[in-house]
Amino acid sequence: MRTISRRLMMSLLAALPCLGRKRNPVVAPDQTDQTHYDTIVIGAGAAGLAAARTLQDANHSVLLLEARDRIGGRVNTNYDFAAHPVESGAEYLPGENIITWDWVRRYRLATLPVFARYRHQFMYVNQELLPFRRWSTIPGMEILELMDDSPIDELIAAWIDAGKPDISLAQFLSLHKVELSADVRRIVDHFLSGSYAANLEQLGVYGLVELTYAGDGDRYFRISKGYSHLLEQFADGLHIRYATPVTRIQWSSSGIQIHTETDTIYTAQQIVITLPLALLQENAVEFAPKLPEDKLNAIQGLGTGHITKLMLKFDQPFWSKDLESCLTTLDTQLWWRPGWKRHNETPVLTAFTGATGADQLGSLGREGAIQAGLQDLEQMFEMPLADRLIDALFVDWQADPYARMAYSYVPVNGVGLRSQLAQPVDQVLFFAGEATHPTRAATVHGALESGMRAAHEILSFSTSRAARGLHKNQVPG
Repeated sequence: MRTISRRLMMSLLAALPCLGRKRNPVVAPDQTDQTHYDTIVIGAGAAGLAAARTLQDANHSVLLLEARDRIGGRVNTNYDFAAHPVESGAEYLPGENIITWDWVRRYRLATLPVFARYRHQFMYVNQELLPFRRWSTIPGMEILELMDDSPIDELIAAWIDAGKPDISLAQFLSLHKVELSADVRRIVDHFLSGSYAANLEQLGVYGLVELTYAGDGDRYFRISKGYSHLLEQFADGLHIRYATPVTRIQWSSSGIQIHTETDTIYTAQQIVITLPLALLQENAVEFAPKLPEDKLNAIQGLGTGHITKLMLKFDQPFWSKDLESCLTTLDTQLWWRPGWKRHNETPVLTAFTGATGADQLGSLGREGAIQAGLQDLEQMFEMPLADRLIDALFVDWQADPYARMAYSYVPVNGVGLRSQLAQPVDQVLFFAGEATHPTRAATVHGALESGMRAAHEILSFSTSRAARGLHKNQVPG
């Protein structure tokens, strides 16, 4: 059986805001009084930065409006919690071929390989903490190879090839009489909750096949100086206005007016919208006129996945030096070491919890979540730990007012809605962000690609408009 990293570790890119202290961004805010630009980009996360960088490099005047006081959106590195960077948001580069490497190499950033050995992947199941060689042979664990040519994958492919209706993965397994023990079923549910921020009952089988990550590769890495450092380099020289939430977008085929909480109105020929899906669903920004019906259907038809992240710092390690990550049957679902393979590793464990588990942990509040995490670790390692805890961070992504979610998923009958969400409107409204990428959603590199795609759409339309204008002004010979 192969390692579970192909799907599970893709989940670890979940973007989460940091509620602790953070390093101030190196990017200077835009200080001019200019309010009109060729293009305005809403949101300075990965998608917004990629769109703005691509457009500015093509000599378009571009402004980024960012609601937070920092860049990155669902990428945010904490530089104060440990002796090394700790990712409160995106954690990994999931693949040796992803587009993010273009900038990693351009800025000559060092990386650390992770999840390179099966033997470092542990599991707490059947009330035992087991290394890979033991848990991988438990009956039913082969389902974790859901999208890697497993028997379950073949059943799903046959179902779709036959044109049968979209159903939830839970219904699919029941229909095909896939029987799992209670603990293995809980492991599978937690595996999916991290990978997709949704569980067996929420995921549609068609959507699972749509999300391929084809060609990304199978090796995983961390950025040595933290993910935020990469985006700071990426954003250098862009015009960004911080603490500027957008409240209303008034649009027509002739241009855009953008109203903000700072009472400033900005205008542009077109706009790139990179708002998280949850904010679009909540109508956090008013569109006047309303968005077209097919766009609204796409927004409401996709799922908003939930994730929490709990970082616990201890006086010294109490875990095996071989343990890098551990998937569990417990409420905290998945643990890993953020300082893995660093020479100055601080004894920190991160709990990564998704879907309904994230909602349950979030409902406990910070102190309740910390106690829940400690109790799970005490059960796993069979020792008292409360007196050994030094510090803690708890990130409840759903509580962040500028996100309200971690990343999107495709529910039953949602296949194709990502592409529908990505479609421009009247050559003035352009959409980007992880939720708009049909095959690489829930990743930073998917967000980057979506921003570049939106920028190239704008450049193409601009070229077409310029050509039409030139044609009209030509004098007949």
